Amino acid sequence: MSRLYFLLLLCFFNTNTFAQVVQLSSIEKDKHLTKQAFIIEDPNHKFDFTGIYNESINGDFFQAEDDIPYMDFTNSTYWMKLDLINDSNQTQNFYVEVARPLTNIVNLYLLDGEGNLIEKYESGDELVFDERVYNDRRFIFPLSFSANEAYTIIVECSSDGEILKLPLKFWRIEAFTAFTTKENFFLGLYYGLFILVIILFSFFGLALRQNLYTYFVIYVFMLGLFQLSLDGLAFQYLWPNWVWFGNHAILVLAAISMMFMLLYVKNFLDFKTKHPKYLKIYNGFIVLIFIALLTSLSWGALYEISFPLLNGLSFITILYILYGVILKFRTEDKPEFPLVMAFLALCLGSIFFILANVNIIQSEFLATNALKLGSAAEVIFLSIAMAGRYRKTQIEKMQAQKEAFKRLEEINELKSQQTEKLEKEVAERTQEIREKNDMLSAQNQEIINSINYAKRLQDAILPSDESLNQLLPEHGIVYLPKDIVSGDFYWIEQTEENVFFAVADCTGHGVPGAMVSVVGYNSLNRCVRELQLTDPAEILNHLTEMVEETFSKQNKTVSDGMDIALCVWNKKDLLTYAGAYNPLYLIRKGELIEIKADKQPIGKFIRREKFTSHQLKIQDNDSIYLFSDGYADQFGGEKGKKLKYSKFKEYLLELNNVDAHNMSGELIRRFHDWRGSNEQIDDVCLMKVRF
Repeated sequence: MSRLYFLLLLCFFNTNTFAQVVQLSSIEKDKHLTKQAFIIEDPNHKFDFTGIYNESINGDFFQAEDDIPYMDFTNSTYWMKLDLINDSNQTQNFYVEVARPLTNIVNLYLLDGEGNLIEKYESGDELVFDERVYNDRRFIFPLSFSANEAYTIIVECSSDGEILKLPLKFWRIEAFTAFTTKENFFLGLYYGLFILVIILFSFFGLALRQNLYTYFVIYVFMLGLFQLSLDGLAFQYLWPNWVWFGNHAILVLAAISMMFMLLYVKNFLDFKTKHPKYLKIYNGFIVLIFIALLTSLSWGALYEISFPLLNGLSFITILYILYGVILKFRTEDKPEFPLVMAFLALCLGSIFFILANVNIIQSEFLATNALKLGSAAEVIFLSIAMAGRYRKTQIEKMQAQKEAFKRLEEINELKSQQTEKLEKEVAERTQEIREKNDMLSAQNQEIINSINYAKRLQDAILPSDESLNQLLPEHGIVYLPKDIVSGDFYWIEQTEENVFFAVADCTGHGVPGAMVSVVGYNSLNRCVRELQLTDPAEILNHLTEMVEETFSKQNKTVSDGMDIALCVWNKKDLLTYAGAYNPLYLIRKGELIEIKADKQPIGKFIRREKFTSHQLKIQDNDSIYLFSDGYADQFGGEKGKKLKYSKFKEYLLELNNVDAHNMSGELIRRFHDWRGSNEQIDDVCLMKVRF
């Protein structure tokens, strides 16, 4: 009780008011905590988290009146400070949702009750997707709060001129999973509608060869990509490593979709013949949107004004399209009712979306879903209108077909005479196909035989059991290629003073991965035998140079490489480790200790730095594990999800004291049990060494 009282006092003095300290035990499922946070604008991007924590910077802190504060179109950095306390006797785990998709910089600083930095988490659309702490379309940070401890969270958010909103939502893990499952179901229905319409009317367009269907399909496709970008799904699945386009995609796709919507409407309403004087105005809108598209590809101040410019221009364009529909009503050839409903739905959806996003209407649901609902209704009604147009076209075709029916009867008589000739030709062609199939089968078997021979060659370069038994203490190997040959490999070498051993995961699997593995294997041997390197970090630095040199010949650059965990053992009690993405696990006295690797691969990389070596003093009964990511990333179980590293660590701790050979067999059995009927997604390689 005295410790808890002390922590409560600590939170009181840090925030100047106890009412602003959030008690984590009071959060049942999910909760917005932005109102409890202090917020400050940093227009010149000069503040840091220490100044925010001490409130010593020049500026006025304020508290939001809404769960999701609205900061308008801005390129300023905004900081949020929130004091927390875990007033329970159990560790509290949360998923913390910060900012919204499309925010450029989203950093979270976790500090203890005394202001010491525990962890800094970096995210945002200026990083490639795989560098996010949690792989989700939103910015999610998994945080764990120890019992009876005080914490401070500081959030740093910055945009490049777009509307900035600052949600700060704490999710219980079970509630987040349930919400995401339900949300994914509705997103699947929404985007499934787009896919269905695109496929269906693509066939119509191919059948009728009319520009109207081409414009419609491209518009729906671009609108779907635009919505995918708004939801953060496009950056997650379509261009996760293309940061520049991820930041510009919203404006680019919005402009392109608006251009093709105008082309579609102009064609559908037939302004060229019915209202030629308004045709110039529509063409003018297309030119203006094209200019907005060019500004969206720029940077700096010009890029910043593209956001309000394109938002306003899009809204005016939709209203003018409605005006064009009204003009159509004044003619004898009135527009179809579904067309009117389509653009009315889009207009209403856009109005509510804009009003909710600029905080005139305070509704998180409308801000997230108004445009989805409007666009879904628009696509449905447009599809009905297009189906009606298709039906009308088909009726006209049927009338033409009746006139041609008599000619067909005459042609049929001629065809009957040619039937025998055709049947003979078909029989000959069938025989040719059979012969080609036989030839292809033989070629396929030759390829399989070649790959099997390649497997024997690959197995030959792997360390033999005799070498492993001679050079290492008690050890175990798990080696499960996804295909016949593998992109994973394990390696061992010795000198008079040291034993070198590693586990590597090359880019890809199958034949491409195996070819990269040969390059990696030979390069490791050269580093030890020719260059006589003994420091693992130096070996990885030279290994990177060798791989890049190998794959950059003849002015052709290949981005393939590998992740690796490399150890150098002095045959006594000192072990030195360096890693490229792949960590080292040390199990000592029942505790698993993770030695983290450098976050860069072997091979071509944007921000290349020198690798780091870590020295370990080996104790009796220590076990170390080197591994690729294939085991933990395997899908399986009842729900078909990834095994993940938490489960993988449980296996290692549970089986650590089992004989290494038996442990390898048990890990293989558990892997197959988990995988079940699912396809193995990657190569698996693991090495255990017990001292």
